[in-house]
Amino acid sequence: MKFTDTLPEPRIRVVRGAVIVPETGTPDLAHGVFDARANFLPLSKARLSRDRISGVPAYAEPTTRLRGTYLYAGFGHHHFGHFILESLARVWALSASDIVPDGLLMPARHGLSLGPPLPPRLAPAAARFCGDLPFHIIKEPTRVDRLILPSPGFGHGPWLNGTKAFHDHMRNRLADISVDGAERLYLSRRELRLADKHVDREDEIIEMMKQAGYLIFEPQAFHLDIQLGVMRAARQIVGADGTAFHLAPLAMRRDAQAAIYLRRNRPEMLDYLARQMEGFAGVTPLKIDARRRPLSKITPAPIDMDVLRGALQKGGFL
Repeated sequence: MKFTDTLPEPRIRVVRGAVIVPETGTPDLAHGVFDARANFLPLSKARLSRDRISGVPAYAEPTTRLRGTYLYAGFGHHHFGHFILESLARVWALSASDIVPDGLLMPARHGLSLGPPLPPRLAPAAARFCGDLPFHIIKEPTRVDRLILPSPGFGHGPWLNGTKAFHDHMRNRLADISVDGAERLYLSRRELRLADKHVDREDEIIEMMKQAGYLIFEPQAFHLDIQLGVMRAARQIVGADGTAFHLAPLAMRRDAQAAIYLRRNRPEMLDYLARQMEGFAGVTPLKIDARRRPLSKITPAPIDMDVLRGALQKGGFL
């Protein structure tokens, strides 16, 4: 499979006697699947952040074996946003194949602890999007009796729009979400642990949004199902670029409005997040670059409150 800016057409390959080689710390994050004759299968390559594609690993003789049928879910990552974009990129095949697997597989990044069991911050996403199938984290070269190897249906950058097969799977998996929340929703990052994940002047932004009647919501403080229900209830959603805007398009209503503003010096993220929202929800968000001029290299990027306020007012969000 050739990797381009366009997602490949959905396809599923069943590989008997496959060997999965995990990532071992190489700069190109090489990992993937070989067939029973030790031929690497390009279909197993992963699209990574910042427009990278994983490399081809050296073949390694398997040191363990999994008996039964397993679905190759994606490339394991412990960051919640990357877990959705990389680790669950192929789970659409659970809805598109008559084969019922015994579990799901993912080779993890070298040095990352992903279990089993999956960490509490990731397990709800796995359960919501994949059901009760067990996850197996591949940490050594592993022979699998029968491997279901789907093409990726979702991913970083230009793949954020997702395929129709991926949309359909997510729609089915989220059909029973309880809708409960405010019509106006602000997605805050104020309580995130790392300072570089914050938003400049967010206390001021939050006060502005409160005065306009917005619910101030810290997604990571709630169970995934509650997050999805709150996002589905909202008619207007505002927030800074980040993981919450990878999750919101999966749940949000098609008549909603959204505004996304930059918090870091990666302006391409506005286009990418808009691409996902348009693909999954049919919603074109207002994209706001309110970084203070002249631009700096500081993260989070300094915010010009007048520019942000003006853009939200003009867009009908204030």
